[in-house]
Amino acid sequence: MAQKELKVAFFLAWRSLVRGNRSSVLLNILIIGMVFTNMMFFPSLMAGIGVDIKDQIVSYQTSNIMIGPASGEQYITDIETTLAKINRLPGVERATPHYQTGATLQSRGRLIPATIGAIQPREEQYVSPLHTTMIAGSYLGESDVGEAIIGVSLAGSPNIREEDEVRPSLGGVRVGDSIQVEYPNGVEKEYRLKGIFQTGNFEMDNRMIVSWEDMQDVVGEPLTFAPYITVRVKPGYSESFVKNEILRYGVREQVQTTDDLLNKEIGRVMASFSIIGFISMIVSLVIAVVVLFIVVMVKTINNRRQIGILKAIGVEQSVIMNSYGFQVVLLSIAGILVGFLFTGLIVLYMTYYPMVTPEFSATPYVTPLDLAVNGIILFLASVISGYLPAWKVSRENIRQVLQA
Repeated sequence: MAQKELKVAFFLAWRSLVRGNRSSVLLNILIIGMVFTNMMFFPSLMAGIGVDIKDQIVSYQTSNIMIGPASGEQYITDIETTLAKINRLPGVERATPHYQTGATLQSRGRLIPATIGAIQPREEQYVSPLHTTMIAGSYLGESDVGEAIIGVSLAGSPNIREEDEVRPSLGGVRVGDSIQVEYPNGVEKEYRLKGIFQTGNFEMDNRMIVSWEDMQDVVGEPLTFAPYITVRVKPGYSESFVKNEILRYGVREQVQTTDDLLNKEIGRVMASFSIIGFISMIVSLVIAVVVLFIVVMVKTINNRRQIGILKAIGVEQSVIMNSYGFQVVLLSIAGILVGFLFTGLIVLYMTYYPMVTPEFSATPYVTPLDLAVNGIILFLASVISGYLPAWKVSRENIRQVLQA
Protein backbone atom coordinates (compact mmCIF):
# COMPACT_ATOMS: atom_id res chain seq x y z
CA MET A 1 0.00 0.00 0.00
CA ALA A 2 1.30 3.47 -0.91
CA GLN A 3 2.36 5.87 1.79
CA LYS A 4 -0.42 8.28 0.77
CA GLU A 5 -3.08 5.61 1.24
CA LEU A 6 -1.70 4.75 4.67
CA LYS A 7 -1.90 8.42 5.64
CA VAL A 8 -5.52 8.56 4.48
CA ALA A 9 -6.35 5.40 6.46
CA PHE A 10 -4.67 6.80 9.58
CA PHE A 11 -6.46 10.14 9.15
CA LEU A 12 -9.84 8.41 8.90
CA ALA A 13 -9.04 6.30 11.97
CA TRP A 14 -7.96 9.30 14.03
CA ARG A 15 -11.01 11.37 13.05
CA SER A 16 -13.31 8.47 13.86
CA LEU A 17 -11.85 8.11 17.37
CA VAL A 18 -11.76 11.86 18.07
CA ARG A 19 -15.26 12.57 16.77
CA GLY A 20 -16.80 9.33 17.96
CA ASN A 21 -18.27 8.42 21.32
CA ARG A 22 -15.52 9.40 23.75
CA SER A 23 -16.91 7.37 26.63
CA SER A 24 -16.86 4.28 24.40
CA VAL A 25 -13.25 4.98 23.39
CA LEU A 26 -12.17 5.48 27.01
CA LEU A 27 -14.00 2.32 28.07
CA ASN A 28 -12.21 0.30 25.37
CA ILE A 29 -8.85 1.68 26.48
CA LEU A 30 -9.68 0.86 30.10
CA ILE A 31 -10.70 -2.69 29.17
CA ILE A 32 -7.43 -3.30 27.32
CA GLY A 33 -5.49 -1.77 30.22
CA MET A 34 -7.22 -4.03 32.73
CA VAL A 35 -6.66 -7.07 30.50
CA PHE A 36 -2.95 -6.25 30.33
CA THR A 37 -2.84 -5.76 34.11
CA ASN A 38 -4.51 -9.14 34.61
CA MET A 39 -2.04 -10.75 32.20
CA MET A 40 0.84 -9.35 34.26
CA PHE A 41 -0.46 -9.57 37.81
CA PHE A 42 -1.05 -13.25 38.50
CA PRO A 43 2.03 -14.63 36.68
CA SER A 44 4.22 -11.94 38.27
CA LEU A 45 2.76 -12.72 41.72
CA MET A 46 3.57 -16.42 41.23
CA ALA A 47 7.08 -15.45 40.11
CA GLY A 48 7.40 -13.19 43.16
CA ILE A 49 6.43 -16.04 45.47
CA GLY A 50 9.09 -18.22 43.84
CA VAL A 51 11.74 -15.50 44.18
CA ASP A 52 10.83 -14.91 47.84
CA ILE A 53 10.93 -18.63 48.68
CA LYS A 54 14.32 -18.96 47.01
CA ASP A 55 15.67 -15.86 48.79
CA GLN A 56 14.51 -17.18 52.16
CA ILE A 57 16.04 -20.60 51.57
CA VAL A 58 19.34 -19.04 50.46
CA SER A 59 19.39 -16.56 53.33
CA TYR A 60 18.43 -18.79 56.25
CA GLN A 61 18.75 -22.46 55.31
CA THR A 62 21.17 -23.47 52.56
CA SER A 63 23.01 -20.32 51.46
CA ASN A 64 24.19 -20.56 47.82
CA ILE A 65 25.70 -24.03 48.19
CA MET A 66 25.02 -26.77 50.72
CA ILE A 67 27.49 -29.57 51.36
CA GLY A 68 26.11 -32.74 52.94
CA PRO A 69 27.65 -36.01 54.11
CA ALA A 70 29.07 -38.44 51.59
CA SER A 71 26.84 -41.31 50.55
CA GLY A 72 26.35 -43.75 53.44
CA GLU A 73 27.64 -41.28 56.05
CA GLN A 74 25.65 -39.47 58.74
CA TYR A 75 27.99 -36.50 59.21
CA ILE A 76 30.74 -34.56 57.50
CA THR A 77 33.82 -35.48 59.52
CA ASP A 78 36.94 -33.40 60.15
CA ILE A 79 35.08 -30.21 59.36
CA GLU A 80 38.05 -27.95 60.17
CA THR A 81 40.07 -29.40 57.31
CA THR A 82 37.07 -29.31 54.99
CA LEU A 83 36.27 -25.69 55.88
CA ALA A 84 39.88 -24.59 55.42
CA LYS A 85 39.95 -26.21 51.99
CA ILE A 86 36.67 -24.62 50.88
CA ASN A 87 37.41 -21.14 52.22
CA ARG A 88 40.59 -20.95 50.11
CA LEU A 89 38.74 -21.53 46.84
CA PRO A 90 38.03 -18.70 44.38
CA GLY A 91 34.49 -17.36 44.58
CA VAL A 92 33.88 -18.49 48.17
CA GLU A 93 32.86 -15.71 50.55
CA ARG A 94 32.70 -18.02 53.58
CA ALA A 95 31.78 -21.57 54.52
CA THR A 96 30.39 -22.44 57.94
CA PRO A 97 29.10 -25.64 59.61
CA HIS A 98 25.63 -26.26 61.00
CA TYR A 99 24.41 -28.76 63.54
CA GLN A 100 20.80 -29.36 64.45
CA THR A 101 18.81 -31.70 66.63
CA GLY A 102 15.32 -32.10 67.99
CA ALA A 103 14.56 -31.28 71.62
CA THR A 104 11.74 -30.59 74.04
CA LEU A 105 11.34 -27.03 75.29
CA GLN A 106 9.52 -25.98 78.46
CA SER A 107 8.63 -22.47 79.61
CA ARG A 108 5.61 -20.68 81.06
CA GLY A 109 3.91 -23.98 81.72
CA ARG A 110 4.13 -25.10 78.10
CA LEU A 111 5.97 -28.17 76.83
CA ILE A 112 6.62 -28.30 73.06
CA PRO A 113 8.97 -30.05 70.60
CA ALA A 114 11.29 -27.88 68.52
CA THR A 115 14.40 -27.92 66.35
CA ILE A 116 17.58 -26.54 67.89
CA GLY A 117 20.37 -25.39 65.62
CA ALA A 118 23.99 -24.77 66.55
CA ILE A 119 26.05 -22.18 64.66
CA GLN A 120 29.39 -20.45 64.87
CA PRO A 121 27.96 -16.95 65.46
CA ARG A 122 30.87 -14.93 64.06
CA GLU A 123 31.27 -17.04 60.92
CA GLU A 124 27.51 -17.20 60.39
CA GLN A 125 27.38 -13.45 59.88
CA TYR A 126 29.26 -13.88 56.57
CA VAL A 127 26.85 -16.53 55.32
CA SER A 128 23.42 -15.54 56.67
CA PRO A 129 21.69 -12.24 57.56
CA LEU A 130 20.29 -13.83 60.74
CA HIS A 131 22.15 -11.34 62.94
CA THR A 132 20.27 -8.46 61.25
CA THR A 133 16.82 -9.85 62.06
CA MET A 134 16.86 -9.43 65.85
CA ILE A 135 13.65 -7.73 67.03
CA ALA A 136 14.40 -8.07 70.75
CA GLY A 137 17.58 -8.62 72.75
CA SER A 138 20.85 -9.30 70.95
CA TYR A 139 22.60 -11.81 68.72
CA LEU A 140 24.69 -14.70 70.03
CA GLY A 141 28.34 -14.29 70.93
CA GLU A 142 30.99 -16.82 69.93
CA SER A 143 31.48 -18.15 73.47
CA ASP A 144 27.90 -17.83 74.74
CA VAL A 145 26.98 -20.89 76.80
CA GLY A 146 23.60 -21.29 78.45
CA GLU A 147 22.12 -18.56 76.25
CA ALA A 148 19.95 -18.91 73.17
CA ILE A 149 18.01 -16.95 70.60
CA ILE A 150 14.67 -18.11 69.20
CA GLY A 151 12.37 -17.29 66.30
CA VAL A 152 9.37 -15.06 66.81
CA SER A 153 6.92 -17.87 65.98
CA LEU A 154 8.49 -20.18 68.55
CA ALA A 155 8.48 -17.38 71.14
CA GLY A 156 4.76 -16.91 70.59
CA SER A 157 2.43 -14.22 71.89
CA PRO A 158 0.82 -13.94 75.33
CA ASN A 159 -2.32 -12.61 73.62
CA ILE A 160 -3.03 -15.80 71.67
CA ARG A 161 -4.57 -18.76 73.44
CA GLU A 162 -2.75 -22.06 73.09
CA GLU A 163 -5.69 -23.74 71.34
CA ASP A 164 -5.85 -20.90 68.77
CA GLU A 165 -2.21 -21.17 67.69
CA VAL A 166 -1.36 -22.38 64.19
CA ARG A 167 1.80 -23.98 65.55
CA PRO A 168 2.80 -24.64 69.19
CA SER A 169 4.78 -21.84 70.84
CA LEU A 170 6.18 -20.91 74.22
CA GLY A 171 3.31 -18.51 74.87
CA GLY A 172 5.11 -15.18 74.63
CA VAL A 173 8.51 -15.65 76.27
CA ARG A 174 10.62 -12.51 76.57
CA VAL A 175 14.30 -11.69 76.62
CA GLY A 176 15.73 -12.79 79.96
CA ASP A 177 13.22 -15.61 80.50
CA SER A 178 14.43 -19.14 81.26
CA ILE A 179 13.76 -22.06 78.92
CA GLN A 180 14.23 -25.66 80.02
CA VAL A 181 15.51 -27.92 77.24
CA GLU A 182 15.71 -31.70 77.18
CA TYR A 183 17.86 -33.19 74.41
CA PRO A 184 17.43 -36.66 72.85
CA ASN A 185 20.61 -37.90 74.57
CA GLY A 186 19.05 -37.21 77.98
CA VAL A 187 20.91 -33.96 78.69
CA GLU A 188 18.72 -31.36 80.39
CA LYS A 189 19.80 -27.74 80.31
CA GLU A 190 18.43 -24.34 81.24
CA TYR A 191 18.90 -21.43 78.83
CA ARG A 192 18.46 -17.71 79.28
CA LEU A 193 16.71 -16.17 76.30
CA LYS A 194 19.18 -13.66 74.85
CA GLY A 195 17.21 -12.51 71.82
CA ILE A 196 14.27 -13.04 69.48
CA PHE A 197 14.62 -12.91 65.69
CA GLN A 198 12.10 -12.56 62.88
CA THR A 199 13.26 -13.71 59.45
CA GLY A 200 9.92 -14.19 57.71
CA ASN A 201 10.92 -17.78 57.01
CA PHE A 202 8.38 -20.17 58.53
CA GLU A 203 10.86 -22.91 59.34
CA MET A 204 13.56 -20.61 60.70
CA ASP A 205 11.18 -18.61 62.88
CA ASN A 206 10.21 -21.83 64.66
CA ARG A 207 13.78 -22.67 65.70
CA MET A 208 15.99 -22.13 68.69
CA ILE A 209 19.64 -21.27 68.01
CA VAL A 210 22.61 -21.85 70.33
CA SER A 211 26.35 -21.40 69.89
CA TRP A 212 28.67 -24.11 68.60
CA GLU A 213 30.47 -24.13 71.94
CA ASP A 214 27.23 -24.66 73.83
CA MET A 215 26.27 -27.63 71.64
CA GLN A 216 29.66 -29.21 72.34
CA ASP A 217 28.72 -29.26 76.03
CA VAL A 218 25.44 -30.98 75.14
CA VAL A 219 27.06 -33.57 72.88
CA GLY A 220 29.85 -34.15 75.40
CA GLU A 221 32.71 -34.00 72.88
CA PRO A 222 34.30 -31.52 70.45
CA LEU A 223 32.07 -30.97 67.43
CA THR A 224 34.51 -31.94 64.71
CA PHE A 225 31.59 -33.18 62.61
CA ALA A 226 28.43 -31.61 61.21
CA PRO A 227 25.34 -32.68 59.26
CA TYR A 228 25.97 -30.00 56.65
CA ILE A 229 28.03 -26.97 55.66
CA THR A 230 26.66 -23.87 53.93
CA VAL A 231 28.74 -21.81 51.51
CA ARG A 232 28.16 -18.18 50.52
CA VAL A 233 29.31 -17.32 46.99
CA LYS A 234 31.00 -13.98 46.28
CA PRO A 235 29.22 -11.52 43.97
CA GLY A 236 30.27 -12.03 40.37
CA TYR A 237 30.71 -15.79 40.69
CA SER A 238 28.09 -18.36 39.73
CA GLU A 239 26.99 -21.14 42.06
CA SER A 240 27.81 -23.77 39.44
CA PHE A 241 31.37 -22.44 39.07
CA VAL A 242 32.02 -22.60 42.82
CA LYS A 243 30.41 -26.04 43.03
CA ASN A 244 32.75 -27.34 40.32
CA GLU A 245 35.73 -25.77 42.10
CA ILE A 246 34.77 -27.49 45.37
CA LEU A 247 34.48 -30.86 43.65
CA ARG A 248 37.68 -30.32 41.68
CA TYR A 249 39.69 -29.68 44.84
CA GLY A 250 38.85 -33.04 46.33
CA VAL A 251 35.79 -32.49 48.53
CA ARG A 252 34.11 -35.90 48.43
CA GLU A 253 30.88 -34.92 50.18
CA GLN A 254 27.61 -34.18 48.36
CA VAL A 255 27.72 -30.66 46.93
CA GLN A 256 24.46 -29.04 45.81
CA THR A 257 23.63 -25.55 44.60
CA THR A 258 20.41 -23.77 45.52
CA ASP A 259 18.93 -24.66 42.13
CA ASP A 260 19.80 -28.32 42.67
CA LEU A 261 17.95 -28.28 45.99
CA LEU A 262 14.97 -26.28 44.73
CA ASN A 263 14.47 -28.57 41.77
CA LYS A 264 14.09 -31.43 44.23
CA GLU A 265 12.04 -29.70 46.91
CA ILE A 266 9.78 -27.13 45.26
CA GLY A 267 10.37 -27.67 41.55
CA ARG A 268 6.90 -29.16 41.08
CA VAL A 269 5.28 -26.34 43.03
CA MET A 270 6.96 -23.70 40.86
CA ALA A 271 6.01 -25.62 37.71
CA SER A 272 2.39 -25.57 38.90
CA PHE A 273 2.64 -21.82 39.49
CA SER A 274 3.93 -21.37 35.93
CA ILE A 275 1.03 -23.38 34.50
CA ILE A 276 -1.50 -21.35 36.50
CA GLY A 277 0.12 -18.12 35.32
CA PHE A 278 0.05 -19.29 31.68
CA ILE A 279 -3.64 -20.22 31.92
CA SER A 280 -4.38 -16.80 33.43
CA MET A 281 -2.60 -15.09 30.52
CA ILE A 282 -4.51 -17.14 27.91
CA VAL A 283 -7.86 -16.34 29.55
CA SER A 284 -6.98 -12.63 29.58
CA LEU A 285 -6.02 -12.76 25.90
CA VAL A 286 -9.28 -14.47 24.97
CA ILE A 287 -11.21 -11.76 26.84
CA ALA A 288 -9.29 -9.03 25.00
CA VAL A 289 -9.81 -10.65 21.60
CA VAL A 290 -13.54 -11.20 22.14
CA VAL A 291 -14.14 -7.69 23.49
CA LEU A 292 -12.24 -5.97 20.67
CA PHE A 293 -13.85 -8.19 18.05
CA ILE A 294 -17.31 -7.28 19.33
CA VAL A 295 -16.46 -3.57 19.60
CA VAL A 296 -15.08 -3.33 16.07
CA MET A 297 -17.84 -5.53 14.63
CA VAL A 298 -20.55 -3.34 16.17
CA LYS A 299 -18.75 -0.21 15.02
CA THR A 300 -18.39 -1.45 11.44
CA ILE A 301 -22.01 -2.64 11.29
CA ASN A 302 -23.23 0.74 12.57
CA ASN A 303 -21.01 2.51 10.03
CA ARG A 304 -21.88 0.35 7.02
CA ARG A 305 -23.60 3.24 5.28
CA GLN A 306 -20.55 5.43 5.84
CA ILE A 307 -18.35 2.63 4.47
CA GLY A 308 -20.62 2.42 1.41
CA ILE A 309 -20.33 6.15 0.79
CA LEU A 310 -16.53 5.99 1.09
CA LYS A 311 -16.44 3.17 -1.44
CA ALA A 312 -18.84 5.06 -3.72
CA ILE A 313 -16.58 8.12 -3.86
CA GLY A 314 -13.62 5.94 -4.77
CA VAL A 315 -11.90 5.14 -1.47
CA GLU A 316 -10.24 1.77 -1.87
CA GLN A 317 -11.24 -1.25 0.19
CA SER A 318 -7.74 -1.54 1.67
CA VAL A 319 -7.90 2.06 2.93
CA ILE A 320 -11.25 1.45 4.63
CA MET A 321 -10.06 -1.78 6.19
CA ASN A 322 -6.83 -0.22 7.39
CA SER A 323 -8.64 2.77 8.86
CA TYR A 324 -10.43 0.37 11.23
CA GLY A 325 -7.18 -1.48 11.78
CA PHE A 326 -5.48 1.77 12.79
CA GLN A 327 -8.29 2.45 15.25
CA VAL A 328 -7.59 -0.87 16.93
CA VAL A 329 -3.84 -0.14 16.88
CA LEU A 330 -4.36 3.22 18.59
CA LEU A 331 -6.75 1.74 21.14
CA SER A 332 -4.34 -1.13 21.84
CA ILE A 333 -1.32 1.14 22.33
CA ALA A 334 -3.27 3.45 24.64
CA GLY A 335 -4.69 0.49 26.57
CA ILE A 336 -1.29 -1.17 26.97
CA LEU A 337 0.21 2.10 28.25
CA VAL A 338 -2.62 2.32 30.78
CA GLY A 339 -1.86 -1.30 31.69
CA PHE A 340 1.80 -0.36 32.26
CA LEU A 341 0.62 2.35 34.65
CA PHE A 342 -1.76 0.05 36.54
CA THR A 343 0.88 -2.67 36.81
CA GLY A 344 3.48 -0.21 38.09
CA LEU A 345 1.09 1.12 40.73
CA ILE A 346 0.21 -2.39 41.91
CA VAL A 347 3.88 -3.40 42.13
CA LEU A 348 4.70 -0.18 44.00
CA TYR A 349 1.85 -0.74 46.47
CA MET A 350 2.69 -4.39 47.11
CA THR A 351 6.37 -3.56 47.55
CA TYR A 352 5.41 -1.56 50.64
CA TYR A 353 2.45 -3.75 51.62
CA PRO A 354 3.27 -7.31 50.47
CA MET A 355 0.92 -10.26 50.78
CA VAL A 356 2.24 -11.95 53.93
CA THR A 357 1.64 -15.60 54.87
CA PRO A 358 3.44 -17.79 57.43
CA GLU A 359 5.44 -19.39 54.58
CA PHE A 360 6.35 -16.41 52.40
CA SER A 361 5.94 -12.73 51.67
CA ALA A 362 4.69 -12.18 48.11
CA THR A 363 5.41 -9.16 45.93
CA PRO A 364 4.89 -9.20 42.14
CA TYR A 365 8.16 -9.81 40.32
CA VAL A 366 8.07 -7.90 37.02
CA THR A 367 10.95 -7.51 34.56
CA PRO A 368 11.14 -5.21 31.49
CA LEU A 369 11.16 -8.34 29.34
CA ASP A 370 7.85 -9.49 30.88
CA LEU A 371 6.29 -6.10 30.13
CA ALA A 372 7.57 -6.12 26.55
CA VAL A 373 6.53 -9.70 25.76
CA ASN A 374 3.03 -9.37 27.21
CA GLY A 375 2.58 -5.99 25.54
CA ILE A 376 3.53 -7.40 22.13
CA ILE A 377 1.29 -10.46 22.56
CA LEU A 378 -1.71 -8.33 23.56
CA PHE A 379 -1.02 -5.86 20.74
CA LEU A 380 -0.91 -8.58 18.07
CA ALA A 381 -4.01 -10.29 19.44
CA SER A 382 -5.87 -6.97 19.50
CA VAL A 383 -4.88 -6.03 15.94
CA ILE A 384 -5.91 -9.42 14.56
CA SER A 385 -9.26 -9.34 16.35
CA GLY A 386 -9.91 -5.81 15.07
CA TYR A 387 -8.98 -6.44 11.45
CA LEU A 388 -11.27 -9.44 10.95
CA PRO A 389 -14.66 -7.67 11.19
CA ALA A 390 -13.35 -4.66 9.23
CA TRP A 391 -12.09 -6.96 6.47
CA LYS A 392 -15.44 -8.78 6.35
CA VAL A 393 -17.55 -5.63 5.97
CA SER A 394 -15.19 -3.87 3.57
CA ARG A 395 -15.43 -6.80 1.13
CA GLU A 396 -19.17 -6.28 0.57
CA ASN A 397 -20.17 -4.44 -2.62
CA ILE A 398 -21.53 -0.90 -2.52
CA ARG A 399 -25.18 -1.86 -3.14
CA GLN A 400 -25.20 -4.41 -0.27
CA VAL A 401 -23.61 -1.93 2.11
CA LEU A 402 -25.96 0.96 1.26
CA GLN A 403 -29.05 -1.25 1.37
CA ALA A 404 -27.97 -2.56 4.81
